[in-house]
Order: sequence, then C-alpha cells, then structure tokens
Amino acid sequence: MVMPSRNLVNSAVGMIPSTANQANKEVLDTPIHQYPRRALITAILVLSGLFILTFGVMPWDVTLSTTALRWKMPGDLRRLMQFGEAFAHTLGCLVILGSLVWIDVKNRAKLWRVIAFVMICAATANATKYVIPRTRPYVYEEVFPKTTWETFGSPLTKSWFDETVRSFPSGHSATAVAMAIGLSYAYPRGRWLFMSLALLAIAQRLFSAAHYASDLVAGVTISCALTFSWIWLASRKHQHKPIGATPPGDASS
Repeated sequence: MVMPSRNLVNSAVGMIPSTANQANKEVLDTPIHQYPRRALITAILVLSGLFILTFGVMPWDVTLSTTALRWKMPGDLRRLMQFGEAFAHTLGCLVILGSLVWIDVKNRAKLWRVIAFVMICAATANATKYVIPRTRPYVYEEVFPKTTWETFGSPLTKSWFDETVRSFPSGHSATAVAMAIGLSYAYPRGRWLFMSLALLAIAQRLFSAAHYASDLVAGVTISCALTFSWIWLASRKHQHKPIGATPPGDASS
C-alpha cells in the first residue's frame, strides 16, 4: 500500500482555509436581493394573498358583521373571547411582555426586540386608522348601510379622537399577530399556542362588532409586511459577517 507523502498531505490541509475563504467570499459577494430569493418570493406571495383577501372580503363585510351581531354566542365562549383580547390590547401586551422580561433573564435581549416589534406594528396600524376613516359596525346597531363602501369616509377627515370612525385597519389584529410572531421567535416551542391566542383575539374583534372582516385581514397584512421587513434587515445585517469567523477573544496566540 502506497502512503501519501507528507508534502501532499500538508498541501491538501493547506487548501482547506483557502477553500473556506473562497466560499465566504462567494456568499459575501452575493447581492442582497438575490441571496434570500426564496424568502423574497414567499414574502411577495403571502403579502399579495393578504392584500387580495383584504379587498376580496370587503363586499361581504356588512353581511358578516350582521351575522356576528345576531349570533347568540354561549356565555362561556363569549367570556373566553373577551379573555383573548388581552393578547391584542397594547396594555395587556405590555403586561405580558414586561412580566417575561422580568422573569426570563436568559431571553431578555430577545424579548426587548419583541417589545419593539410589537409596538412598531401596533403604531403602524393605529396611524393608518387616522388616514382612512371607517365607521365601526357597532355604531349601526344592526341597521347597516346597503354597501360596504358607505362605511368609509373621505381620507384625512373626521375627528382624530373619535374612536367610532377608526375601524380600518384593526390595531388589535395587527398587535395580536405581532405578539404571536414575536413570542414564537423567543419561544419557538409555543408557536401554536401563540397563534391560537392571536386567532382568538381576532375573532373577538369580529364578534364584538368592533371591526369588519377586512379590517382584521388588513391588520394581519401590516404585521406580516413588517415581519418580512424585519427578516430582510436581519439578513442584510449578517450578510457581511464571514461564516465561521473566530471571535477576537477566542483567537489562539
């Protein structure tokens, strides 16, 4: 059996760092708009679907709201939905997240990011309300206008402090989805629980006549759009970080 020479082995070992560096260089030279191509396609498809659904459900907004108001919901189910609102209300979210920050020291850095993300989603949805006025379903007391479009007002009109005309989009649904996504980022094993709580909070807004169905989908769309933006910014931040780079403190002397 012929053994490889020491020079040949040393040459092969010496090629490993150069090969790794070449791979790193290829990754770093990849444009940001090409590198996460699958994520970009997913984002476009999801947001396009939600955008179409928002306007697609509008013709049935009045019908769905009328049905929700007339349905005699069992008392226990109604109380459960009211409980779920805490997962979508700004004050309830701050209590939940603040408690986690205090208790879970290990994930505190992640939780601060979650708080910032939830507040940005909630603020974006609530700012949009003041641009597009829309009368809430409970104002009509089951006597709705003939068409959905009559529930909207002219942009940038109505009082900024009148909550009865701030239906579109739903700040609660945007906040609930942001909470579910943010907490799933911090605690991946609980993602199905968080998504269930978000759905419960969204359903509560429909059956309490606080929002139309399209308001709820629009709120979800806002949080999903900001989620994809967050992912894109994170990928851009780490794009120029070499793969397998050794921290300065771990370098051997």
